[in-house]
Amino acid sequence: MRDNFPSAMTNLNEWEGFKSLDPDDPGGETVYGISRHYHPEMWIDGKPPTWAQAEAFYLALWIANGCDDLAPPVDWIHFDSCVNPGPGAAKGFRMWSAEHKDPTRQSVEYAVLRLRYYLKVVRQRPVSLKYLAGWMDRTLDFLERGVITTWDMEAL
Repeated sequence: MRDNFPSAMTNLNEWEGFKSLDPDDPGGETVYGISRHYHPEMWIDGKPPTWAQAEAFYLALWIANGCDDLAPPVDWIHFDSCVNPGPGAAKGFRMWSAEHKDPTRQSVEYAVLRLRYYLKVVRQRPVSLKYLAGWMDRTLDFLERGVITTWDMEAL
């Protein structure tokens, strides 16, 4: 469902549309959610990616992680999870939530797994506690926009 990619990018930009250089972030310097440490190929001549480069990067991430094949709103939350916390964790959330055939149930289960993942990260790396509220807010925001809004529209 490539049609959903632009709206997924709009939502992502709200969470990743800034520069960051937090000494406690394992990714180091980050622009548009693209870490210099994890994606040095995007930092051409040491310069951060432009928004257009970030969009191309994220479209490739969307495609590589099968978001085109997922029903909404699973495609959105899976894509966002491929960005944070990353494709490895996102594949696990997808696998464990896929037992539900209904995309809405799947998305709710996916979000719960993601929130539990973040709690585990904080237990294992206490300095990450400062990120927990943001991670939870981000996950809940995607859940609200993708699932709760759909439920509200069905009630009308």
